[in-house]
Amino acid sequence: MNMSGKPAAKAALQAAGLALLFFSAWLTYRYFDGRQMLHHLSRLVSRPIEMAAAAFVYGLSFWLRAWAWKRYVGKPIAFSVYWRAVLLSLFVNHLAPVKIGDAVRMALLARQPGVSASEAIESVAVMRLLDMAVLGGLTVIGMYAYMHYIPRISLLAAAVAAGFMLTVIVFRRPLRLERLWRRWRTVLQGRRGVEIAAAVAASWLCEAAVIGVIAKAVGIPLSFGQAVWANSATVSGQIAQIAPGGLGTYEAVMGFALTTVGAPWDVAYMAAVLTHAFKFLFSYAAGAAVLWFWRSDWQAVRSVWRKERERR
Repeated sequence: MNMSGKPAAKAALQAAGLALLFFSAWLTYRYFDGRQMLHHLSRLVSRPIEMAAAAFVYGLSFWLRAWAWKRYVGKPIAFSVYWRAVLLSLFVNHLAPVKIGDAVRMALLARQPGVSASEAIESVAVMRLLDMAVLGGLTVIGMYAYMHYIPRISLLAAAVAAGFMLTVIVFRRPLRLERLWRRWRTVLQGRRGVEIAAAVAASWLCEAAVIGVIAKAVGIPLSFGQAVWANSATVSGQIAQIAPGGLGTYEAVMGFALTTVGAPWDVAYMAAVLTHAFKFLFSYAAGAAVLWFWRSDWQAVRSVWRKERERR
């Protein structure tokens, strides 16, 4: 298969990520205010119950993704394997300048008895496609609701990207199209498929709780729909990540999303920075907890990290 388009697509994403990074730097120069930041931090600290609830619901979003993944794989493997893999994926994505968390998920699952490397790759890829479909749908709905615009070009680009990923799965790995089709028909049809799709969708709705709570604390009274839109647009923008955890791209996209629902740029920027800081802290705490209690998982993380460094 001709993969000549891959370097061009990668270069385009890197260029977009760099542009967002520069835009975020400008936002920092223009709107960062240390006193205001401390003021908003003190307001968040004074709301421990709300912040604890946000952390719980945010954690629940990853629990739901792990549950959906386990349902898709359908093998007698402990739920803790999927749960740990999802949290370590989050942790690594907030440490590495490129997204290699999915490789960690694949590596951890492939280590389990009765799971081949191709099965692990396929399952993670399918779950990512479901994530993309849900996020893309929520983002388009939000753009129509709050910007009165349907991005036809963006939709086409997303469809092409999804098709490209699917093609890579089929032709670059030891998988057969007929076998994949039979498996997808078996897994994604009927009640099981509905449960998987519902869990993935619910996970992204749960993730919006963080921006909802923080935006309220800094003076942006978001509705639930607005919080979902801001979160979905922001996470979708992380496809152009060029810094650990999407640093810079996250603040730029979320700041823009919040301004579309009426927030001024200075407050939107502050909410984006605080939300991203919360997610960084959560990812480090969750990753550290997993590695402390399951230290053998560190071998998989190191292996993926080493291969990524060698590839680059």
